[in-house]
Amino acid sequence: MTHPSPPSLPPAKFGIVDLFAGPGGLDIAATIMKDEGVESIGVEWDDPTRATRAAAGLLTTDVKDVAALGPCDPSVVEATVLTGGPPCQSFSVAGSRKGHQALDDVLRLATRLADHEDETSFDAAWKEVKAETDAMSDDRTGFVLQPLRWVMEAKLKRGRPYEVIVLEQVPTVLPVWKHFADILRRTGYAAEAHVLHTEDFGVPQTRRRAVLIAQFDPGNEHRKVRFPEATHQRYRKGAERLPPIHDHQDGSLFRASRSGGDVEPWVSMGDALRATRTSEFVMVSNYGSGGDPKNRGRRESGEPAPTITGKVRRNRLYPLRRDGSGEIVIREEEQLARLSPAEAGLLQSFPAAYPWRSTDVAQQIGNAVPPRLSLHILSMALFREPPQEKWYTLLKEWRPEEPAMPVAARRPARLQTSPPPVPSSASRRPRTGASAKSSVK
Repeated sequence: MTHPSPPSLPPAKFGIVDLFAGPGGLDIAATIMKDEGVESIGVEWDDPTRATRAAAGLLTTDVKDVAALGPCDPSVVEATVLTGGPPCQSFSVAGSRKGHQALDDVLRLATRLADHEDETSFDAAWKEVKAETDAMSDDRTGFVLQPLRWVMEAKLKRGRPYEVIVLEQVPTVLPVWKHFADILRRTGYAAEAHVLHTEDFGVPQTRRRAVLIAQFDPGNEHRKVRFPEATHQRYRKGAERLPPIHDHQDGSLFRASRSGGDVEPWVSMGDALRATRTSEFVMVSNYGSGGDPKNRGRRESGEPAPTITGKVRRNRLYPLRRDGSGEIVIREEEQLARLSPAEAGLLQSFPAAYPWRSTDVAQQIGNAVPPRLSLHILSMALFREPPQEKWYTLLKEWRPEEPAMPVAARRPARLQTSPPPVPSSASRRPRTGASAKSSVK
């Protein structure tokens, strides 16, 4: 009996291996760039998230654990680009001693992985580092070191460094990325790390991400690394939304900025959800409230959404009403339907047709990097120029490919001399043994 070959990254001009890949926020952007020689394969642990990736047609390694793979593995050996967004839970309490301690530990351990000239020396250092991270109360702290391990092993074991490295995480991780940049410069990379605001790039949501971009360029390690430049207005509470600078006759949702430094207005929730939310509304969010109901933020449909998290289903929506003084009036009995998975995905800039799977979709969406932001980051990291305007339309209109039709189904049907019998309700049930409810998933 023959077994299908495990998925592997095909040779490409820019072959990306995406660590901690999630539902595909970066990989779907890579798919949009396919005609420019970009391919990607993701490494993802979570089975429901892998189901979403499979439904979207994204390439994913059979091995789920980033720690169990490396640059020399046949499934990813062709990669020329390393990307990743390691889990950040260890650093989400950075205002406390616990969060600061996690950052201090990572900076110290990263230093021990730097400047090795042979794989024997590096392997010894990695063994010590891994033993320490495995013994930590939160062993996820060590995940953020995995991309650095991959970088060093690509150089020392594969003998072919990654040409480009892109890492992203919450702003708390910026000191780690800056420390990584220092290490990478000593390894032959031009590298920088900065915080980017998602609404600056046409994402209908305010969200900040710490991003590292490194390009292998021995001898020019201290040159400037170009980062994406804002195409849209930065959101500030109480700020007035700018008028558009383009007449979008094609009805496109996401706008590209013209040359000369002008920016488009921010993309609002109303813009992103206009197919399903035809009236103005207000969103009441728990994000940033610290659990205090009095601190719950409010955003109108003419503003970007607050940061979309795994608790996005808790956000409540109401018709936008004001009293005589202009204050927003919320009536509990008028609460609207909460965001659907497709709507929450749109606020992350995923296509409307993205095939979310399983019951933890909100967590998948909240953890993802916005595809629209990924277009900007990847384009600048790989091509050193802004995204092509057609990519925005391709992202918006993207749909998963239809599965290939079985050969038998493609045969011409025989001429029928009488109408086919109408099937009974029982015969229309799924024939896989699954219930009708489970077959819908």
